[in-house]
Amino acid sequence: MIETPIRGIVFDLDGVLIQSAPSHRAAFEQVFERYGIDDFVYAPYAGRRTSDVVAEVLKRRGRTVTAESITEIAREKSRVARELLEASRPISMGAESTLAELAAEYRLALASSGSGPSVDAFLKLTGSRSLFSSVLSGEDVAAAKPDPEIYVRSAEKLGLSAEECLVVEDAAAGIAAARAAGCRVVAIAGTCSEPVLREAGADSVISNLRELVAFLSPGGAQPVDPAGWTAVIPAAGRGTRLDFSRAKILYPLGGRLILDWLLDFLLPNCASLVFVLSPDGAAEVIAALEQRIPGRFAVVIQESPTGMGDAVALALPQVRTRRIAVVWGDQVALRSASVAACMRLHQGPLQPDLTCPTVLRANPYIHFDRDAAGRLIGLRQAREGDAMPATGESDTGFFCFETVALRRLLDRLRSGNAALGTVTREFNLLPVIPLAAQQEVVLTPRVMRLEETVGVNTSQDAAAVEAFLGSSHGR
Repeated sequence: MIETPIRGIVFDLDGVLIQSAPSHRAAFEQVFERYGIDDFVYAPYAGRRTSDVVAEVLKRRGRTVTAESITEIAREKSRVARELLEASRPISMGAESTLAELAAEYRLALASSGSGPSVDAFLKLTGSRSLFSSVLSGEDVAAAKPDPEIYVRSAEKLGLSAEECLVVEDAAAGIAAARAAGCRVVAIAGTCSEPVLREAGADSVISNLRELVAFLSPGGAQPVDPAGWTAVIPAAGRGTRLDFSRAKILYPLGGRLILDWLLDFLLPNCASLVFVLSPDGAAEVIAALEQRIPGRFAVVIQESPTGMGDAVALALPQVRTRRIAVVWGDQVALRSASVAACMRLHQGPLQPDLTCPTVLRANPYIHFDRDAAGRLIGLRQAREGDAMPATGESDTGFFCFETVALRRLLDRLRSGNAALGTVTREFNLLPVIPLAAQQEVVLTPRVMRLEETVGVNTSQDAAAVEAFLGSSHGR
């Protein structure tokens, strides 16, 4: 019998994408202690809806319960759990990169017994809402796990049959729900032991999310199709702050030029490259390009430093491919694997207009604002005088666009009131991201390490980047 190919992956949240069991356990214990229950054991209730757990525990203790009291206790438990989770932020190791890698090949769904606010908090923290084609919380279904409703509805929202869906679970109740829905199940050991998970009906048991990628793609990820991509590299800057009198892209770093580091991750993934250069630095850069990649590049001149949006707009007439990868000309620490992961995601089934990988950083120069549900709604820039948070979500200096979408977005931005920075008066690229999020499909995966995103502007930046490139993590 030929097994139906897997086309969709449905993730449980707690214990799978977020290691929330300690917080949920502590929250239940705190709330139940107020009612004289000091021997609560969490494991048998893992994966079940909070209100169902409250009702069952109280009834087993012979307590008189009403719908109102159950709702009140469940609400208090959820509030305590959210506070504990917000303080610890226990995202499962590899969760963010795993979601991005799998979304490049499969339709993803999130199916949690948790509350809507808890699900939204995860999506906001990780910037992953746009990676999921379906999101359901315990508040969206009438019957909680082990009832199969949430998995039946998830498959329906993905437009797939249950047989085409793989569920990723950590608890017996969730496994029972998935099996009853007709889905296959991979379980992650931790909340429950491997024997318990297998007895509950798991087809396979793994120890972490990274094993899930290998389980689903034993031959490795599909490669990027270079024929569909052009790289645009705004590189008109000079190395003044580096005490360098030539074009910054020719600055030596780790025994090589910045240009050479950029070519390492661009050439395998892009058929052609367009460099935006300044008039005084162009001749020397063109000579270096002719020596390295003759016939694979074009050059446009930005007469004055009027912003990255202007630089990219100048390059667009040279682009003949469906997709564009934009990378700042000093982002040399980007790893080839990270760049390829973003490009695979962009050319995958979600069909985005824009893919902007992000990172969380302290004292950010750039910050993307999101609403309570995790949707991107705004941009703050320190250089434009905006008030910045202590920790923010920033771009990485690397972006993927559909070419027609980029042309449309730049035209809309240029015709709007926010085309120029309020302080710099430059036509920048970053404002197209919240603009795109209003009407287009925008993905913001977390696939890059913070060290990859350091631009080389000062000697301190150069030293940090050289150390990273020379480490075992740098390539």
